[in-house]
Amino acid sequence: METAKEMAYDLSLTTTLIYERIKKLQKTGIIKQYVALLDTDILGNSILVFMNITIEDHHSEKRNEFVQEMRKLNDVIEFYHRSGSLDFLVKVRFSDIRSFKNLYVNEVASIHNIGDVESQMVLEEIKYSTKTIIE
Repeated sequence: METAKEMAYDLSLTTTLIYERIKKLQKTGIIKQYVALLDTDILGNSILVFMNITIEDHHSEKRNEFVQEMRKLNDVIEFYHRSGSLDFLVKVRFSDIRSFKNLYVNEVASIHNIGDVESQMVLEEIKYSTKTIIE
């Protein structure tokens, strides 16, 4: 990550102007929050699993109930509603397989309206970033 001083140099601007632009991006909501990418190996939760979930009833009330229950799960890192044959993509991290099994069997499986769950364990994390390209 470049510092404000480095950006100012690269863009031939003053550091003050860079800070003013950053504050404007924060104020307008373009910058929502700052995040740190953590070393999951050091933290001990290096097992990454993606769960593809289909729901049985797509009516808004039933869908929203499912979404609210999934949002309550602490192990869920990211959660997406998507198009296609699989309705939701869920990203979770664990320290061991037993922890994933407990989430799947004791928490996810007890949520109403789930039709099917397909899980894939990540063998190698090739790119890990929050970078968004702005053109």
